[in-house]
Amino acid sequence: MSSTVSSPRISVITPCMNAARYLAEAIESVLREAREDVEHIVVDGGSTDDTLKVIARYPHLKVIGGPDQGIYDALNKGLALARGAIVGILNADDRYASGAFAAIDDAFRDESTMGVLGQAVFFRDPAPVGEEEVDRFSPHGADLLELATVGSPMFNAWFFRRSLFTKIGDLDPRYRIAGDREFMLRFALSGLPFVTAERAICQYRIHEGSLTFSGRAHVWEAIVREHLRMTSSYLERADLSPRARRLIRQARTRETLQMAVRAARRRELGPLLFYCMAGTRRDPLWPTQLMKRAATAVARRVVDRVRRRGRT
Repeated sequence: MSSTVSSPRISVITPCMNAARYLAEAIESVLREAREDVEHIVVDGGSTDDTLKVIARYPHLKVIGGPDQGIYDALNKGLALARGAIVGILNADDRYASGAFAAIDDAFRDESTMGVLGQAVFFRDPAPVGEEEVDRFSPHGADLLELATVGSPMFNAWFFRRSLFTKIGDLDPRYRIAGDREFMLRFALSGLPFVTAERAICQYRIHEGSLTFSGRAHVWEAIVREHLRMTSSYLERADLSPRARRLIRQARTRETLQMAVRAARRRELGPLLFYCMAGTRRDPLWPTQLMKRAATAVARRVVDRVRRRGRT
């Protein structure tokens, strides 16, 4: 990749913090595309491991260093520097699939297209043997509003036209974890056009240190709390369409029910009351749904006990 190209077509932004273990693989996945019309911006939040040594091995990178207010503030810094007409976001622990950039070329020839969504591959690291693909997302028939509410926005499987951020705004740094979902919800509500590409774009790495895929209880708690703040903000809007209101409420109800059941199982009264109140505040039928879940759980326990007694 040459650093002498004056007008890159694609800008890739990678935020990182103590990412020495995987960062080189992310950078190499961009270099593998062998495109001279690509610039790669790495925004480091003040790493204390060997991340800066890894970065130094790649002089073509554009590097922004120094403390930030989280991943979305870092991405906004990268956006401010980006010169490409097309923007991709690549996490330091993920990588682009081979041919990712070629997959979006045709789609962006239409100047009205504001975003392109491709396939996302999820692989486990480390795997028992080799590399383990555990799931694959296909964008076929994708409904952006559903992805941004009750689904997963697949943020890193997207490429965006740079002008989209001018039209709907940058990422909101007030969110620490859910800023990508909030941005995609804004995109969905804007009604601006996007297309899909049936080619793999991003390969998500599932590992213990991953912010969203680690499965750690306190991380999920933080995600849900941000989702509650986000859904409350949107449900207060008078201009929200009936369908958007229904899907946002549905997402909120589902997560508060999950967290309430979890708190009940752990006999955590404070969190249980919090999620009961949060769910009921936006969905008057929430208590009924909680009772249904409780009844289903009790029925399952009874069946399990009967089965165990039958075996003995």
